[in-house]
Amino acid sequence: MNRFYRKYRTVGNWINIGLMIAVLVPLLALAYYNHPSAADDYCYIDTVFKIGWFEAMKLYYTTWTGRYSGIFLNHSNPLLFHSITGFKVLPVVLIAATIFALYSLFRHLTPTLSRVAHLGFAGVVFFLFVLKMASLAEAFYWMAAFVTYSVPNMLTLFWIVMVLRWYRQDTQSAKFLVGFLAGFLVFAVIGASEQNMLTMVLLVGAWWVYRLIYYRKVDAFMVSMLVITGISCYLLLGSPGNQARMGGNPLGGNIPFSTISTLKKLAILGFDWVFRTPLIFFTAVWLVVMSRLSEGARNYFSIPVWYAVLLFIGVLSAQLFPSYYGVGIEPTHRVVNSAYFFFLIGWFYIWGVIFHYFKQKRFGFFQFTVARFVGLYVILLASVALSFYRSPNVRLVYTDWLKGKAAAYDKEMYQRYALMKNSTEEVTYLPPIHSKAFSIYVEDDITANQDHWWNKCMAGYYGKKAIIMSEKNE
Repeated sequence: MNRFYRKYRTVGNWINIGLMIAVLVPLLALAYYNHPSAADDYCYIDTVFKIGWFEAMKLYYTTWTGRYSGIFLNHSNPLLFHSITGFKVLPVVLIAATIFALYSLFRHLTPTLSRVAHLGFAGVVFFLFVLKMASLAEAFYWMAAFVTYSVPNMLTLFWIVMVLRWYRQDTQSAKFLVGFLAGFLVFAVIGASEQNMLTMVLLVGAWWVYRLIYYRKVDAFMVSMLVITGISCYLLLGSPGNQARMGGNPLGGNIPFSTISTLKKLAILGFDWVFRTPLIFFTAVWLVVMSRLSEGARNYFSIPVWYAVLLFIGVLSAQLFPSYYGVGIEPTHRVVNSAYFFFLIGWFYIWGVIFHYFKQKRFGFFQFTVARFVGLYVILLASVALSFYRSPNVRLVYTDWLKGKAAAYDKEMYQRYALMKNSTEEVTYLPPIHSKAFSIYVEDDITANQDHWWNKCMAGYYGKKAIIMSEKNE
């Protein structure tokens, strides 16, 4: 079994990386055809051009939202520099950073494994994420969405890595640098959205409780993170814009309704994520990997099972609860994306904790022969192939890319830019987008009503009195 496992470890890791590449290549290719969305992207910069960069951010903070990180990034989007290319580069950077964050997390949780194995783990999570995420466009291509959810999700993983690294530093200068980066990450993540604020509060709180109960220690690093968390929460929740946003729906602020709705939604999504993906079979292989690690190498999985499970449920609930509590609506696709991202990471961690617990208790029920492992891997590969073939997301990215829909969308967008640039009329009529590549396109566009918010934002950005959608260029 040992010799067979070593052979698997070499071949299996590259298979895992291959799965990541299978979904990564079309995602990167589609970035070339990405464009700013009429939904929000133009509005932020139109406001900047009218009243200035700092004043525009202040306006949003005091009248619409307390998400100061999102405000900063959205008001600094590439349109500020009249760049369309920036919207093609940013998805590539985001996707690469997300994979690197997953790689870094697994590298610190299982330090005795190889770098190829860590990249393989990152590849599996990324592959599963793409298979079942609610919206590709909102995860990687629509800037107004990904700066509020995908970016802080990735930064949260880096914060966990910084915490693990801080306790392994030997010099004060190294600890100061890691601590500074960790503090900045807390500030940035909390300021992105209420979901990320709750997630960070839960992680910091769980870390504090665990250190107090099992180590009976409080260090300066813990105190500084707690202080930064408190200040950041105040800046988000205490903003006038946040109060205005929460008052927009009569169901907002209803705790019983929000709690029940969150648990129901989580149950529905959880069933879908577990039983309609190859997750169960990947979990079994993950347990085989855990069985080959020494007890010392599983040190980061040594927390109590009940504690890990409670934190897992808490983080997932934190992703969905604010949508019901804040504005009384179903979570949007970008929120579901975020919940699924943390679900995948937490799922593998939970099973690592469970395995470590039973291994310490000397339970010997987890025995894999070569024949059983080969059978498991054959089933896994068959399940992966079937899920890959059936996945609407996989079909969407390959169709938009290889059948030219994304290229056609790209061409139509540049034709629009040319019309707005070359038109000398104060009122410009733009044709609707016919080639809607939904892998990168968000179904929000200008309308035939010149007073629609998106129309007014785009008209202001391009210096027009009005921009109107029309089948006929009038």
